[in-house]
Amino acid sequence: MRRYRIAALGLVTLLLPLLLLSRFGCTTLRGDTVTVELGFEASRSSRARALDKVLFDVLEQGRFGTELRRRLNRPASSVRLERFFVDRCEVRQLDFERFARYERRSGGRAALRSASSGHRIAGLLKSPASGVRYDDAEAYCAAAGGRLPWAEEWEALAVGSTGRLYPWGDTFDARAWPYQDPHRNASQPCGAHPEAATPEGVQDLANGAMEWSRGRRARSAPELRPAAHGAPALRATARALYALAAGWIEVEAETRSHHLGFRCVYDAPPGAQLPWGATVTALEIPAGEYPLGLPRDLRLARVALLLPQAQQRDARRLLGDSRRAPAWRRIEAARCEVSRSDYQVFLRDPLVRLGLFANEHEPRSQNYTPQNWAHQLERPGLPVSGVNWWAADAFARWAGGRLPRVEEWQLLAAGPDANPYPWGDAYEAGAAATGDGPEPGPRPCAEAARDTSAHGVHDLAGNVSEWTLSISTERGDFAAWVQGGNWLLPGPATAQSAFGRPVPLNHRSEAIGFRVVYD
Repeated sequence: MRRYRIAALGLVTLLLPLLLLSRFGCTTLRGDTVTVELGFEASRSSRARALDKVLFDVLEQGRFGTELRRRLNRPASSVRLERFFVDRCEVRQLDFERFARYERRSGGRAALRSASSGHRIAGLLKSPASGVRYDDAEAYCAAAGGRLPWAEEWEALAVGSTGRLYPWGDTFDARAWPYQDPHRNASQPCGAHPEAATPEGVQDLANGAMEWSRGRRARSAPELRPAAHGAPALRATARALYALAAGWIEVEAETRSHHLGFRCVYDAPPGAQLPWGATVTALEIPAGEYPLGLPRDLRLARVALLLPQAQQRDARRLLGDSRRAPAWRRIEAARCEVSRSDYQVFLRDPLVRLGLFANEHEPRSQNYTPQNWAHQLERPGLPVSGVNWWAADAFARWAGGRLPRVEEWQLLAAGPDANPYPWGDAYEAGAAATGDGPEPGPRPCAEAARDTSAHGVHDLAGNVSEWTLSISTERGDFAAWVQGGNWLLPGPATAQSAFGRPVPLNHRSEAIGFRVVYD
């Protein structure tokens, strides 16, 4: 027994210098970190909190689907508009049918028709003209001396110069949808609900029928993508979200819907009477700067867009005041991705070669040496790549930390304001080291200065994508979530704070690296 104790003591004596050397090597890596309190700060705006309540319910019921995601993906912006004029009311069914007959008699467009001609039988000819294709609505407005509005013009009509959430103000008012039957809600005559008008007197922008627009003004034929504005009468759930002035959606030009109509705008004052007997009542919209998109204080809408669908029901747990963040949210994160020089120190550690930092589930004979390692060492300051998940996990253990979980990584990138991109609301070409850049390839940490989160963490949108601790078992295969864009991928979609994909644990790529976090 004494002999075994002496042997064990000798082994400890032999390993102790190696252990101390190992700890010295890895503790030097922890110097460039930042303490982060994860989570999204709740808005201090009363109008935002009212919408938060609606959106929490929608998320927790699993009803935040693709359509709402598309409608609410409207970052805050502004637009300068010249003076224009707009119809006070949506074009009526009666006037569109008169126009169709007028065109046929005068040898014009013979194919004009409304799929909602049943309004005549129901005595609803004063209801909004609906069931009309985009081209037919555009033809009516052109014959009236105008055109369909651009999406920016329509939204400006609804929000005004002050940036209202709804055409009538900042608080949702459900009185304009009095019926269970969506057809009845979409076929009410102009002005039936004066409380839903804009302060300038434009009627029924959010209620009644939805309305055609030309889509974004920046686009032109053949890239034109028409859009539909206003709350769809069919959507009784979450109508406070669908009715938001910024919540319009692109639709196909061939669409015919009983709930989709239109109104016209004019670059100059229009005539009061049209050849087919319609009367025009147009209001002047002054030139000026108009706020568009969802205001930044609508925090939960941004959170809902950021979170993958599987995590949306957990939104309430992630939203709160980060100044009082619970312990589970507080981590210490490396500002930079692990560099090649740091990784070289790891490879040289004898205890690494002895397998002391291997994951307990790691397959035998794992080789931690990265792909093209000799070539990578020619530029030791760049992030390491070409390592599989097992190697990244072992390095993190050796460094005294771990890989971030996928939700932690997303919160690091989004920051307390739930930014779609680490730097803010919109994609900026050249902000990150992505495949859009003129010189492909990874860069030293923080060289892409814009690719920095609110917490001061660098290169989350580009450079190399990053392994996380989160394991996926989709389709029965084990894979780890890899987050963030990289120097090979196009930036607009992959640089987003929520972008990730499952990758097999043994996969190695010249565009995948990792960073370490510490509890």
